[in-house]
Amino acid sequence: MTTHAGRNRFLLLAAVGLGVEALAALVFGVLEAAAISPVRAVMGIGVTVIMLGSGVLLALVARGVARARRWSRGLAVVTQLIVLLLGYSFRQPPTTWTGFVMAVVALTVLVSLLLPASTRAFLGEDATPAT
Repeated sequence: MTTHAGRNRFLLLAAVGLGVEALAALVFGVLEAAAISPVRAVMGIGVTVIMLGSGVLLALVARGVARARRWSRGLAVVTQLIVLLLGYSFRQPPTTWTGFVMAVVALTVLVSLLLPASTRAFLGEDATPAT
């Protein structure tokens, strides 16, 4: 399925999901940076750098997926498998809803990336079958 601009809707959905994850990582990184205390400065700086770096890289992968770049698909799939496992680890209260949201986003992105229409878009083939 393509939009009126000729873009694959499923890839756009996957890119939006990746963008949401990127934004969440960036926000968490900024919040962590604001909460750094002298007692745990090294830990706080480490988490901040990792989360900000993850957010930037996820945003780049989301951009690649939106543009149907081949290199972005593998990175997006691996990232979503990791997010799915993280969501599973959050299944116990009080983080049950966080884990559920993570799993739903990850599964949505995974399915969107692995659909035949998305595969055709990544391979650069025409989205409409020849008759």
